[in-house]
Amino acid sequence: MITKGTIFDLDGTLVDTLDDLTDSMNAALVQVGRPARPRQECMGMIGHGLRKFAERAVGPDHLELTDALIERMAAHYIDHCVLKTTPYPGMEEVITTLSKKGLRLGVLTNKNQAPSEIIVRHFFGCAFDPIVGAADGRETKPDPQTTLDILAGWGLDADEVIFIGDSETDIQTATNAGIRCVACEWGFRSKEQLVEAGGEILIREPGQILEFIG
Repeated sequence: MITKGTIFDLDGTLVDTLDDLTDSMNAALVQVGRPARPRQECMGMIGHGLRKFAERAVGPDHLELTDALIERMAAHYIDHCVLKTTPYPGMEEVITTLSKKGLRLGVLTNKNQAPSEIIVRHFFGCAFDPIVGAADGRETKPDPQTTLDILAGWGLDADEVIFIGDSETDIQTATNAGIRCVACEWGFRSKEQLVEAGGEILIREPGQILEFIG
């Protein structure tokens, strides 16, 4: 079956957001009286939404600070989400090529909706529709419903779409939705972690995405 649509994760897949996320989380941690977290430590906390990130950052003995941390981190991040963030090398060219080929392109992320839209439009213009982030009343990955909603909106079947992501959450999301997953080794998880999570198709650089497009 020819691929007609591609759903991308955002953080660690399309763009490297780690420095901006780390900076905003650490600014918020200081505000609530908790120590900053190293960059590599933050990388392992990302991928399950802001609340999980905040809970892990604040630590199990200080979970009562989670809501305050979320509020401060979100407020800082919305104004600082494209300062250090960059697309992965070659990704802009890949998206341009896919767009010219007429593929439907969407983003599905557990990042909050507002910064997701800012980042995607800042780097990729109008290439992606829809851009779906975390919002009240919306299930996050790995729940498959939003993925299935995207397919329905595009009018495409599961075997006409691939899911591209960099984490165990993305692999599980694709599996739950019954679509193929292409796992990226350049993101926030190691090759070993992706294989352990059930990743079967792994790629090392963005240009390889074009190999899956008929």
